[in-house]
Amino acid sequence: MRKLTVIALMGAALASAAAPAFAQSTRWTDAEYLKAGRCLGLAQSAQLGTVDASGLTARIKDQAKGREPYVLDRGENLRDEARRAGGTRNEAVKARLLAERDGSCKAFLGTSVAASGASS
Repeated sequence: MRKLTVIALMGAALASAAAPAFAQSTRWTDAEYLKAGRCLGLAQSAQLGTVDASGLTARIKDQAKGREPYVLDRGENLRDEARRAGGTRNEAVKARLLAERDGSCKAFLGTSVAASGASS
């Protein structure tokens, strides 16, 4: 019985040590990849006040490996559309784009958004 308990405890310890490796996958889903592409476009839009996106650019390049061509094309299209959208003269749209870049995109851009001091 003691041997069975030791085996069970060792199994549980090994399983708990392996769980974080699976939980913290560094591979983005296709949806995350596409969102990152849009965020890159917003970050690169000069009219919104560009932020340092070099880290995101490198991460997207790394994440592109092994993706389906249609996902890569869609990511480029979203980036280009977001960059163009930043050139709008509509202040309400510009405010929404800035809120997106400085809000939900912060997960991809990191502290570069806060450090930029970008304003509309």
